[in-house]
Amino acid sequence: MPKATISKRVLDTLIRAKLANVKQCQGFDPLPVEWRRPDVRGCNWFVPGWSDDADDLASCLDQVQRYLRVLGEQFEIPDES
Repeated sequence: MPKATISKRVLDTLIRAKLANVKQCQGFDPLPVEWRRPDVRGCNWFVPGWSDDADDLASCLDQVQRYLRVLGEQFEIPDES
């Protein structure tokens, strides 16, 4: 199934909106998404890090990993290569 191409800004907004609704993610902000060559799932973007890499981040990521995976299956960002 072809993926929709969206801007990095829109993708960042979707991710931040999800985090705002997850109690374990309060206080954590993802760095802006970056382009990469598509991985084995065909995802051509990734979150390069977080504003705070404290131990509590693992709890947040447990709650949002599935959502990030779904976004990666549905959307791509413009090619920067």
